[in-house]
Amino acid sequence: MKGIAGDHGRGGAHIAAALHSRPFRRLWLVLSLSSLGDWLGLLATSSFAAGEVTGATAKGAAFGGVIAVRLLPALVLGPWAGVLADRLDRRHTMALCDALRGVLFVSIPVVGVASGDAAVAVGWTVAAALVIEAVGMVWAPAKDAAVPNLLPAGALEAANQLSLATTYGLAPVLAALFMAALHGLAGAGTSGWAGATGLALYFNAGTFFANALVVLFGIPQISRGHRAGSSGRTLPQALAEGWHYVWRSPSVRVVVSRIVLAFGGAGVVIGTGEFFARAAGGGEATFSLLFAALFAGVAGGVIGAPLLRVRRTGYRLFQATLTAAGGFLAALALSPGLAVAMPLCAGMGTGAGIAFLEGWTLLGDGVPDRIRGRVFSFVEAGGRLALLLAISLSSLLVGVGGPLSVHIGHLTGEVPVARLLLFAAGAGLVVAGLVYARPPTPSGDGPPR
Repeated sequence: MKGIAGDHGRGGAHIAAALHSRPFRRLWLVLSLSSLGDWLGLLATSSFAAGEVTGATAKGAAFGGVIAVRLLPALVLGPWAGVLADRLDRRHTMALCDALRGVLFVSIPVVGVASGDAAVAVGWTVAAALVIEAVGMVWAPAKDAAVPNLLPAGALEAANQLSLATTYGLAPVLAALFMAALHGLAGAGTSGWAGATGLALYFNAGTFFANALVVLFGIPQISRGHRAGSSGRTLPQALAEGWHYVWRSPSVRVVVSRIVLAFGGAGVVIGTGEFFARAAGGGEATFSLLFAALFAGVAGGVIGAPLLRVRRTGYRLFQATLTAAGGFLAALALSPGLAVAMPLCAGMGTGAGIAFLEGWTLLGDGVPDRIRGRVFSFVEAGGRLALLLAISLSSLLVGVGGPLSVHIGHLTGEVPVARLLLFAAGAGLVVAGLVYARPPTPSGDGPPR
């Protein structure tokens, strides 16, 4: 096996090579439905909770509360989810998780209508969203760890391209269009058996039930190459083994830490976005345009990544594009207006998309199957935690602190805190990309060969 610093398919594997594998094609269908379900579920549960109460403050609290609670399981369950993914049969784990999520999504409108009490409806929606996210935390590392076992040599990056393009490109767009269509068919109501969000939740549950059946009966290869069991270790010992592997494997440690830092940078962008838009002379429309440019850049980076790996290994491309994303972010903080900010946002998204694709592929190629689930769960848990903290702290700092007065000689001016935070986040990513720009020298406990 190549180490994580190796060149995983110079020039990029063809998409057809990944789709040639029947088990992966079926898993990609499952992933597509799950991604659509996740985005649709996020929109529908939040709207359902908001629709159960009256008043702008209550609606805002209900909507935001459901979204915020989806990040909480990462703080507690994240690392343990990887232990379960490595310890249990992955096919049975994924099927059970999908079936549970289907049941929970069905229960949200049922409990809301049956209780007739807004407090009960909102409370159950929040509780169900929390459990759905916790179950999803177990499903994700099991899926990520199983993918390399379903593919021919050199096809992992193409498979990751398909997965990321579906998850962060096609699925959210389809979810938004589907919700809009349901609102048009069912009217403006957001609650009740025939309300738009209720229908969306039933449809969403159906996607997860279908996924469970496909995984359980249509993709037995998911369990291939993985020996489920405890190997004589307790859960804490298995968790400690995963942490020890990441810490003592230089290349793995660098990739994992850089992906987590990138999530933190994204959190700063989200937390300061609206404030930066106003500082750049715009408002909500400007904020939407900047994020559209960022999103388009991410999609373009994921699709076009293999074209850049002609003279660089995957590891060097990962560090180079992480540095580039940080540079675009720092430049964005200095941009004078929308005309300059939009291409900088697109450039930042492109660099981040390529870096994420390369990092995910490096981990899938270089980490052995027996511990892969734990490594992926560390990345997801650490990334969500970094995202949550960065959003909370940056939005708090921008909201509390007004513009800072700057005096240079006889010149006096004000610098918005949003710009300072964006520049600091960009500079941090640049430094992280330049440190260990080449693969670190493996230690004795590096990735097994």
